Amino acid sequence: MYIGDVIIIPTDTVYGLAAKLYDEKALNKIYQIKGRDQIKQIPILVSKVEQLKDICEMSKLSLMFIKKYWPGALTLVLKTTPEFKLKTGEETVAVRMPKHPVALKLIDMNGALRVTSLNRSDEKPLSNLKEIEKRFGLLVKDIYPQGNITKSDISSTILDLTSKKIKIIRQGEISENEILAVKDSFK
Repeated sequence: MYIGDVIIIPTDTVYGLAAKLYDEKALNKIYQIKGRDQIKQIPILVSKVEQLKDICEMSKLSLMFIKKYWPGALTLVLKTTPEFKLKTGEETVAVRMPKHPVALKLIDMNGALRVTSLNRSDEKPLSNLKEIEKRFGLLVKDIYPQGNITKSDISSTILDLTSKKIKIIRQGEISENEILAVKDSFK
């Protein structure tokens, strides 16, 4: 990927619009494509836990969730490191490791990526490749197909771990009972 490139990648949940982590030009393009307000942050996908060390602060509890559910359909909202906040102005960030070999390979090749669901704001994410190519093909550099990998059309569960109280921001594939079981085992 080059500066300004936006690509469409498959994940274990929904297709995503992706850009390199610090590529402001490409991030602005994603906001335009989605028709999304720029105050809404775009999550970060990683292929290795080590990629998070310069991005966010890891607690023992966040590491427990990572060990149990990554790669997979769990997004964690964590406090950023001082260095990352200085670069981006963000105090918190949503991070996830997808369970899809194409996504993981692209992240290995390009580093952590900013990725958001492939849809216009207030619309459902798209999953049909022909529809994706028709609606977004001219707006992106590349489209990587899902392949024969089984995926869920349900978005990831989002957990906010920025305070002592765990907050479920979005209920996805991982249930509240599963989240509570991990939390209870932490005590």
